[in-house]
Amino acid sequence: MVLNRLPGTLPRLAIKGLLDVTAFTAAFVIAYLLRFSFNNFLDQLKVVLAILPLIIIIRLVGFTLFRLYASMWRYSGTNDLLQIVKATTLTSVAIIAALFFLGHKTLPRSIVASEWLLVIFFTGSIRLAIRKIYTHDFKGIRNRNSYRRVLIYGAGRAGEMLIRNIETTHEVKVNVVGFLDDNPDKRGQYIHNRRVLGDRTDLVKLVGKYDISDIYFSIPSLSGLEIRKLLKLIAEQVGEKVEIRTIPGLTDIVSDRITYNQLRKIEIKDLLRRKPVEMDFTPVRNLIGSKTVMVVGGGGSIGMELCDQIAGFNPGKLLILDINEFSLYEAERSIHDRYPNLKLVPIVANATNEPLMRRIIRSYKPSLLFHAAAYKHVPLMEMNPYSAVQNNLTCMLILAKIAVEQEVERFILISTDKAVQPTSIMGATKRICEIIARIYHLEGITKFIVVRFGNVLGSSGSVIPLFRHQIEKGGPITVTHPEITRYFMLISEAVELVLQAGAIGESGNIYVLDMGEPISILELARYMIELSGLKENEDIKIVFTGLRPGEKLHESLYFEGEESATRVPNLLVLEPKIVPDRWYLRKIESLLAKLYDLNDKELSLELKKLAPEYQPNKFINGYTNNIQTGSSEETTPMEEVTKVVIN
Repeated sequence: MVLNRLPGTLPRLAIKGLLDVTAFTAAFVIAYLLRFSFNNFLDQLKVVLAILPLIIIIRLVGFTLFRLYASMWRYSGTNDLLQIVKATTLTSVAIIAALFFLGHKTLPRSIVASEWLLVIFFTGSIRLAIRKIYTHDFKGIRNRNSYRRVLIYGAGRAGEMLIRNIETTHEVKVNVVGFLDDNPDKRGQYIHNRRVLGDRTDLVKLVGKYDISDIYFSIPSLSGLEIRKLLKLIAEQVGEKVEIRTIPGLTDIVSDRITYNQLRKIEIKDLLRRKPVEMDFTPVRNLIGSKTVMVVGGGGSIGMELCDQIAGFNPGKLLILDINEFSLYEAERSIHDRYPNLKLVPIVANATNEPLMRRIIRSYKPSLLFHAAAYKHVPLMEMNPYSAVQNNLTCMLILAKIAVEQEVERFILISTDKAVQPTSIMGATKRICEIIARIYHLEGITKFIVVRFGNVLGSSGSVIPLFRHQIEKGGPITVTHPEITRYFMLISEAVELVLQAGAIGESGNIYVLDMGEPISILELARYMIELSGLKENEDIKIVFTGLRPGEKLHESLYFEGEESATRVPNLLVLEPKIVPDRWYLRKIESLLAKLYDLNDKELSLELKKLAPEYQPNKFINGYTNNIQTGSSEETTPMEEVTKVVIN
């Protein structure tokens, strides 16, 4: 602090130099004392006084050359210590050489070695002491008992960085009492003078003993399952006595630094995230680099994330195609802000318009085509089956045919878990699209790759924003069935694996993302209530509305036993044995030609011929949905269906 108050640079430099001169002198004198007894040292005093000015001058010049006086000592760290070692070593060699050329008696080796070590110790200690003076919160010593008392869960690298940041940030009114870690080898050890007090089983004892108010999770690699277990354990052992905060997961940490400001309350994405896996993106980089890439449906949630990640691999040109003008504008603006030098082409087009799509693909000649455009909302598509069939099947037929004609290198179809044993119109159409891809992979040089996954957090139509909206309104939260489960994955993780499948995939195969364990939607609703600081039944009620049209209790990603692993973690491959012939395409074209002449029952039968696993499920709370059939069977009132769809 004294240095900062001095007016100008020269006084500061003078004080820095004076401190180091003191260190150099003390190091040389002590080195001589260690070598000789005190009486013998007095005999050597003339030699010491003759040599000392030369040593000080050489040391000062060396330390100046290594910029040790240009750096701010309050921020001294390991880099400065390394510079001190280099400067001391170089100047020690220079001192020996200078003494030799000036005809002085060579210094004993023990003095040279001990003096070298003492110079490093003294000059390093001075800088460390100044840093400590600047960073130490002297006022906080008096007030520390009033600070929030914290346990940090995770005595690893992230925990070390977090406590270091807390200790050096005076504005943070936090008293870190110690660490928790489940590694028994770390128990009893210290990090920045804070002890590892125990593991998760010691929570009750430690919270009571040290009057803990907060627990900080400092393990960014924690999976959602592990976080859910920890929260349950904390709730069972200490209830609501402590507040929980966490650092972001690995996929959310932009830099390698962990700071107090990154701490936040647990979010729903933390509870559902998967354990991060190291992936080799070299195949993806080789696939995309310098090529023209088209994303059909690039304005949707999956499509936009695809575009964003593709842009990071330096494509020659990125074509974003979508029928929704505003969504396309948002996607184009977002990606252009992040990648201003990327050649970006936004295209407003309906992918069911064959002449237009042929013109676009022929003009831009994309090497890669990602097909992420489809009507996906299950209950809405049950209400509008003709739109779902016409859009999803026509779009796939047109894109696949043109891709083969124009010799697109790779065609990657985004599919869904609802294509497995489909009970909905949407699921049946996506299953048929998968089969179309398998037929066309034999038609030309284009490689057709299908990637199938379940729900992604943050996608349009996801249950998460619906629950959040219902909580903001004060409830109730509507859950269709107490036993319903779904697979979940972060949208960024899903797209990473889509790109990996697109890069390593063999034509004609279906690739499935390992989504982990399915999550109970009821438990998900309860978690969201808790994370909002509310209580079930007291503040927010959960209401069961019954399964919606086309909805299953449990989804499957594949049939048991048909999957096999790939060299990419969390990516499985399915290799169906039967491939329909071109007659299958003619049947689809025939269905589309007569589509609007069919009633609901006839449409279901036609879809079942194309996807034999399709088992229509149109029962809503005991009613049968036949809105578009005009049949004499009991029908569900439009208000009832609309109510169920919205809920």
